[in-house]
Formats: sequence, C-alpha cells, structure tokens
Amino acid sequence: MANTNGNNKKKADPDGAACAEEQNPPRQNREEYVAGVLQQIGDFEEKLDELEADMESSGWDDISDYRGQLDDLRLKLKGLRSRSEELEAVPDPSWPGVYEEMEESLVDVAGSVAALAAGLSLVLPE
Repeated sequence: MANTNGNNKKKADPDGAACAEEQNPPRQNREEYVAGVLQQIGDFEEKLDELEADMESSGWDDISDYRGQLDDLRLKLKGLRSRSEELEAVPDPSWPGVYEEMEESLVDVAGSVAALAAGLSLVLPE
C-alpha cells in the first residue's frame, strides 16, 4: 500500500505490514525509529513494573505462573533493548528484514503484556 497522502508518517496495510518507504528510511529517520523503539520498550517495562507491584501488593499466594510470564517478558525486553542499540548500524540492504523482525517482536511483546495484564485483572483485586 503506497503512502499517497504526501506525509512521511508510518502507514500500514490491512495486514499490518509497513510501507516500502518506511522499511528503508534515511539514516536520520533510523535514529528517530530507534528512539521510538526504545520509548516503546520503556513503556512496556513501566507496565510490567505496575503489574509486578499489583501482584506483590495483592497478597495473593498463587502468582508463580504470572511471575514466570513477567520474568520472561522482562528477558524479551532486555533482548529487544540490546537489538535496538544495533539498529542504526544495520547496512541498507539488510534494513527491511531487520525492521520487519523488530516490528514483529514489538507486536509480540505488546500482545504478551496485554495478555498478562488481562490475566492478572481476573485474579487480582481492583
């Protein structure tokens, strides 16, 4: 799907794939992309901190399954943070694949964080 409205904002087709012009941005846009990725990672980490605080303050004894999910998500975020630091140095020919991989990872983590929050909302007191 082409970006026909004349701006350079990210556009996605109905399947969620980014437009070709966004998959190989100029170097300065890569810096902005990396900053955006790091912001998303920070937001996810903040949400996990909130969920962890809710779990600990609830007094609920059977949180081991959720603790494991939380720990797994923290490891994924650590890996994403590490990978994001390498994004600016990715050679142009490799950028579309690396970009797509990072986007898929962010979507995966977002879904996992939402699922954990939803699961906890069913068992933790408000």
